[in-house]
Amino acid sequence: MHSVIDKSMLLYMFRAVSLHITCWRRTMRTAASVFFAISLFIWSPLKAEVSSEVKQIQDYILKNNLKWTADQTSMMDLTLEQRHQRLGLRVPESVRLRFEALDTLPPPVLLNTDAHFDWRDMGGVTPVKDQGGCGSCWDFAATGAFEAAYLIAEDTVLDLSEQQVLSCNDGESGCGGGWMSDAYNLFISHGAIDEPCMPYGASDAIPCTQDNCPVVANLIGFVDVPNNVSAIKNALMYGPLSTCFTVYDDFYGYSNGCYEHTGGDNINHAVLIIGWDDNMCDGQGAWIVKNSWGPGWGNHGFFDIKYGSASFGSYTQRPIYQSGGLPVLVYDPESFAVTMPDNALRSRTLNLTNNGRGDLHYNITPAPPGGQDAYGYFWRSSDSTGGPSYNWKDITQVGQQLSFSEPNDDVSSNLMLGFDFNYYDRHYNYIKVGINGLAYFMNAYFYSPNNVGIPDPAYPNSLMAVFYDDLTLQYGGHVYFYSNQSDSAIITWQDVKDTRQAGTFSFQIVLIAPDTIIYQYSGMGPGRLNECSVGIENPNGTIGLQIAYNSNFIHSNLAIGYYLGSRSSCSWLDITPTDGVVLEGRSQAINIALNSSGLPQGTYNAILKLISNDRYNISNDIPIRMDVTQGSCEYMAGDVNGDGVTNSLDCVYLLNYFKSGTNPLQSCNCGTHGSVRVSADVNGNCSVNGMDLVYLVNHFKHGVTLNFCADCPPTSR
Repeated sequence: MHSVIDKSMLLYMFRAVSLHITCWRRTMRTAASVFFAISLFIWSPLKAEVSSEVKQIQDYILKNNLKWTADQTSMMDLTLEQRHQRLGLRVPESVRLRFEALDTLPPPVLLNTDAHFDWRDMGGVTPVKDQGGCGSCWDFAATGAFEAAYLIAEDTVLDLSEQQVLSCNDGESGCGGGWMSDAYNLFISHGAIDEPCMPYGASDAIPCTQDNCPVVANLIGFVDVPNNVSAIKNALMYGPLSTCFTVYDDFYGYSNGCYEHTGGDNINHAVLIIGWDDNMCDGQGAWIVKNSWGPGWGNHGFFDIKYGSASFGSYTQRPIYQSGGLPVLVYDPESFAVTMPDNALRSRTLNLTNNGRGDLHYNITPAPPGGQDAYGYFWRSSDSTGGPSYNWKDITQVGQQLSFSEPNDDVSSNLMLGFDFNYYDRHYNYIKVGINGLAYFMNAYFYSPNNVGIPDPAYPNSLMAVFYDDLTLQYGGHVYFYSNQSDSAIITWQDVKDTRQAGTFSFQIVLIAPDTIIYQYSGMGPGRLNECSVGIENPNGTIGLQIAYNSNFIHSNLAIGYYLGSRSSCSWLDITPTDGVVLEGRSQAINIALNSSGLPQGTYNAILKLISNDRYNISNDIPIRMDVTQGSCEYMAGDVNGDGVTNSLDCVYLLNYFKSGTNPLQSCNCGTHGSVRVSADVNGNCSVNGMDLVYLVNHFKHGVTLNFCADCPPTSR
């Protein structure tokens, strides 16, 4: 027997607790902890008679000296057929192949070496739910991950509607089984609604009514995570993760401890990883996991499972949620111009202010002024001398025609290149292709119909935007992929239209190992040629090379080549700090240090690439110019009469100069200040007047330090 309580009473209790917390102005994260505590009390089972099946499991555990316990859980009260209905994970073949390649990557450096980590300790997990007699584990795992991501970012508990996912997803997922991406894709394309608007009915026959409900949260993407302990631990730093494993029949009786099971049966269940404990399982370590079989199963709905057991950690995914508060970047000045002598140091200040409501993330990189990015990529077109020749490669007969789940905004699975391609500071053997005229090197899916400036820290990154616009396959056209499996690959968009049908476009990306990229454009237009983004971007979205952004540049029979050359030096510039976060209503002073040491006279130009997460001010170019003049010359500060010493006679000499103007004073060319009588400029303001005489007298009377024009220092300093 189990303790039983009316669901309406449970809802009443939850609402009462929530009201009490609101009155005391507690955070909703506290509410999550209270809800969790209530659920533990309500669902704590009374001692029940143990079935013979449970006794068999207990005997097996004892015989094999395992570290977990079995009991008469809520699942053991069901028939075996009813238990199996609580499974239902179906992994698409394309996903299996994608993860098969991903899991070959070496484990990353571990970011958190703590032996124990649990998101419940930080209020980052929403209460356990019950999927009922429907194979919707994939739905509850993905929805639970999104709820946790929102809770961590917003400090607010959402109870999202799993029924929305069951009834409204665009895939083939339902109570008979499904895949987590169908839930994530719905949260991206439509947005999530809350539970009361579409209550869970454990049936995929319930009509979709999401259009009658307000959207409470939007997901921006999700990322695949390799199945190794370090990669999963690192991903857990962002929040709980949906994952998959194999449920064996003894697992239904799990009540506590470190579960383990050997075997190679098919993966069939999806759950939520919320942490780890390296000390469990006799020090072999275990994942801490939230299930969707209600609080009456397991350890109040949670369980621990040994690392690597039952294929646990397979097909792990992390949802990506960005807080609703939007930052607003204001910076000044908009440019810098500095004149200085050789072998000199100067500093200027760039002020960043966040006038928005969310945290402002920024990155500043000095770069040459156009033509080449800070990493070293530069571009040439077939319209310019030294550019590539236009030479269209037709792959429609030999290439793979890519299939997409929908004609708008979709992205392919990983396409294997068959060779290593070097892109910025990474090496890749796969690529993803989007309908909207872009390709990228990321194990994640992003659906963004709106092109952006380049670079852009928002996902996707590692981007190649060949003709990034709101394109569609709805009105015809195809996308093809071809690789010679040796040193080159081609992606072609053939006769693709835009959503307004303003034009028809054929273009392609050609990759040539180790690092050459060619964009080619066949028939383009006539419309929307000035509504696209064209360029490349690094893995962090902080460095990139933009050729066009909503401007006229692309035309038919055009080729653009990107090549990796030696990095142009901006060594005379130093930025501190180069990146950071500016909180709402705060400002950050950035120190710009200029150093002319060892530089010949001349003009030096650079661009400060200011990248931020302000959606309306993502990429900014701040020009900076340094003019290096001869500046220094041989003189001694205060030696006005030029006799090689500084004494009271220099005061007399300077006084006579002001009275008669006949006494000559040594002059030097001091850049923008022109000719300055440097030896007499003892207060260092790059001009000579009566204040210098007063200053010189004070030097002899009170020992004040003699100065000099900073743009024209003496060689003896």
